[in-house]
Amino acid sequence: MLFQRWLKQSGSKSVFELLQKAVKTHHGRIVLLGLVAGLAYLPMWLGYLIPQALKGKIGWFLILSMLFLAGLEIWSKRKVLNTLSASEEDRLIGHLLIFAGVGLFPFLRYALWPQALLWLLILVGIAMSTWGLSVFSNFFMPAFFIGLTVYPRIGLISRFLWELLTPPQFLEKTMAWGGTLAMKAIGFPATQQGVFITFPEGAVEVGWGCNGLDMAITIAAAGLFMGLLYRQPRKQMIWLIGAAAVIALIANIPRLMLVTIAHVYWGSWWFNFWHGFWGGQIFSGVLFTLYYYTVEALVKARPNSSS
Repeated sequence: MLFQRWLKQSGSKSVFELLQKAVKTHHGRIVLLGLVAGLAYLPMWLGYLIPQALKGKIGWFLILSMLFLAGLEIWSKRKVLNTLSASEEDRLIGHLLIFAGVGLFPFLRYALWPQALLWLLILVGIAMSTWGLSVFSNFFMPAFFIGLTVYPRIGLISRFLWELLTPPQFLEKTMAWGGTLAMKAIGFPATQQGVFITFPEGAVEVGWGCNGLDMAITIAAAGLFMGLLYRQPRKQMIWLIGAAAVIALIANIPRLMLVTIAHVYWGSWWFNFWHGFWGGQIFSGVLFTLYYYTVEALVKARPNSSS
C-alpha cells in the first residue's frame, strides 16, 4: 500500500501505464526494443563521461548543456510535437532503422563509436516512426544537439574539425606565443620554440589539451544557453557565442602561465594540481562566473532586453 501510494504521489505510475500501453501495440514494442539497446549503451556512455569529468575535463558540461537546451526546446514546442504523426512509409523506414541498430548492436561492442552510431540510428528510427520525417525540420536544434551527445567524446569531434580547417598545431603555437609574451611581460626569461615555452630551468609543451579550444567551445555553449535564457535576438546570440569563445581563449593564457610556472619552479605536485581535476574546476568556475556576470550586465544594460 505504501509503495502504491508513493507511485501515485511521485507520478511513477504514469510511466508504468505508458509501458503497459506501449507493449499492446506493434509500434510500441519496436520502440521499447530500441530503448533496451539504449539502456545497454548507457553504461559505456557514462563509463567514458564520468572518468573524464573526474580528470577535470569539461566535455560533460557541454553535453549536459546541449541536452538541457534540447529538452527545453522540445518542452516549449510540445504542442507542435503532439500534432505530428508518422505516415506509413515513415513508420516502416523508422522500424527498419530500429531493427538494423538493434540487430547489429551485439556484434559491434568492441568500441564506443560504433555503439554510438547504432544508438543514433535507433534514435532516428524512433523519432521517424513516431512523429514522421517532418520532426527533424520542426525540431532541428534539439535533433542536432541530441545527435551530438550520443558520442561522449565531444573533444575528439571538435579536434577533428579544427585540424581539418586549420594549419597543423596552429592554436598550440599561438598559445605558446601568447604565453611567452605574457611571461616576458612579468619578468620571466621565457622563449618560444614551436609549441614549447622554454626556460633555463626547463620547458613546457603546449599540447592539444592546453590550447583552450575545449573550454572555448564549452563557454560558447554557455553563451548560447544564456542567449536563450534572456530571450536575445539572433544577432545578439551570435555575439554572445563569439564573445564567449574569444574570452575563453584569452583567459587560457593566464592558466597556461600558471601551469608553466608550477612545472618549472614549484614542482610536480603543484603542476599536477593545476593541470588536474581541482585546478581545472577552479579555473572553469572562475571563468564561468566572470562570463555570467559580464553577460548579465551587458544584457540588462540593453534598453530593449527581455526580462
